[in-house]
Amino acid sequence: MNTSRLLMLAAFVAGILTGAALIGSRTHSHPTEPAQKASSSVSQRTIRFYQSPMHPWIRSDQPGRCTICGMELTPVYEGESGVAAEGSTVVLGTNAIQLIHLETSEVTEAPLVRSLRLSGTIDDNDIRHRVISATVAGRIEHLSVNTLGQEIRAGDTLLKIYSPSLLTAEREYVALAKQPQSAGANSSNDWVPILTSARQRLLQMGLSASQIDALPNKPPGAITSELLVPADGTVVLKQVYEGQYVTEGERLFETADFSTMWVQLTAYESDRQWLKVGQQARMTTPSWNGGVITGRVDFIDPNFDPMTRSSRVRVEVPNPWVDTDPGRRRRLLHRVTATAEIDCLETARTVPRSAILWNGRKPMVYLSLGGGAYEPRLVSIGRIGDRLAEVLDGLKVGERVVTQAAFLIDAQSQLQSGNDSAPPETVSKTASQTRLPAAPALQEFLQLSADMAEALASDQLEAFRQVLIRFPARHEALTLWIQEPGHELPEALLKSIHALGTSKNPAAQSNLGEARKWFLDPSRVSVELARWTHRQGWDSGVRTFECPMVDRAIPSAPKRAGWLQKRSEVRNPFFGAEMLDCGLELKEKP
Repeated sequence: MNTSRLLMLAAFVAGILTGAALIGSRTHSHPTEPAQKASSSVSQRTIRFYQSPMHPWIRSDQPGRCTICGMELTPVYEGESGVAAEGSTVVLGTNAIQLIHLETSEVTEAPLVRSLRLSGTIDDNDIRHRVISATVAGRIEHLSVNTLGQEIRAGDTLLKIYSPSLLTAEREYVALAKQPQSAGANSSNDWVPILTSARQRLLQMGLSASQIDALPNKPPGAITSELLVPADGTVVLKQVYEGQYVTEGERLFETADFSTMWVQLTAYESDRQWLKVGQQARMTTPSWNGGVITGRVDFIDPNFDPMTRSSRVRVEVPNPWVDTDPGRRRRLLHRVTATAEIDCLETARTVPRSAILWNGRKPMVYLSLGGGAYEPRLVSIGRIGDRLAEVLDGLKVGERVVTQAAFLIDAQSQLQSGNDSAPPETVSKTASQTRLPAAPALQEFLQLSADMAEALASDQLEAFRQVLIRFPARHEALTLWIQEPGHELPEALLKSIHALGTSKNPAAQSNLGEARKWFLDPSRVSVELARWTHRQGWDSGVRTFECPMVDRAIPSAPKRAGWLQKRSEVRNPFFGAEMLDCGLELKEKP
């Protein structure tokens, strides 16, 4: 007979014995005695609290109804535990909520705003760029345009040239214009086409119509001719000097029309999803202190540079005149640097960025169930704005999520469910099967470094500070562990670990920039320690990543720097949302 059948038989026998005892007691007692004893037994039981059967986290000291479903609260007596909430659901009292400053926000359809800050250079309008070439061959006798940056206007004298071919054409035209109609000509129509042809030849050689009309008054001894400026512009290239012989078609000057300028901006991959033609941009440049000029995005280059992982965005802006001591000039200078701010606006289903936790392969939020209960919910996140993030799936409009103290609730949920801080899916199955787990002190220090990197990648300074509360204890535990016999770390690594204990108090960082600068040294030490752990054949549950241009985010930093993560998707802690996916996972995964 198996165990279950024995238990059933024992219960059956116990029931029979109990029934017999009750019957026996009835035959030897007063008829009202059982009722009195039962009433006394019930009245002596102490009620601990009242609880909702449908929403077990709803509890009260007084009888009443559930604030969520409206059902009657049932009493829970001394010695009973009541209905337990799910393992991942965190239930907090009013005092705990106030103590951790917990805040929630509603999921709404709202404008998703992202302010992009792009850098680039101011270039001339390429469509209005112009080359001035020699229209005839000859010797330059005088130049009226001599300096780069000189503003020239159409019709002004450009240069004087001695050109035998041009002089010959001028004299032929003058002779034809003065020649009376010969008596032998059949009609005036025979003479007019010849004069028209001579005039057209002079136009092609660079003379204007007014110059041609004035040729009969030109002194006979004059051997030079004037060529005029063909169009307004600013000289950006000069390739001719007085006394120089030039050939027909030779390049003399290049001019640009600076009345409108092109601001050529650099946009990275993560910026492209926000940019559209027609968006308004505000530009500033160091060459114009305090000046702001506006324009609109008129072209986004579809070609992508594989080296810089960026493409060009063009904004056309007007370039006003300013009066200076030397004379009038354009306000915006050619080829100077510029910074543009572009406000991108989209309507989407959104939650505050502070509500999102990135501690697994998928982002997660804590949903408020009411009555102090909070449940983890996996979500799909789209674009991330300045303050809000787009929710693609996992939440409905009207639900409320935790925006303040979500990290603390997540820690409590993991303690309740007995899970490690790293979700199971983030640890490589192959590594866990072939490698022994690292010592707790070592593993906890490395995973703390990964938590710091995650908080910085999420641009959450308060979350970073909360993680750093554990840093002194983790560092002290690691220091004690490496002092034990048998742990022979490299001398340089030992010194680096000990030096972390003397660094500036990490909790004193006042902004994300200072926090990222402080994080450089602990992250470098953690990466070296993780590689050493890997060489020992131990599994620490973290991955190593590296960014090749950290110095752009932190000027005093080296070009390359690494960090640790628990997940496989790149999340750069040095740039955050500005360039979140900049980096590569190293082949030697610790």
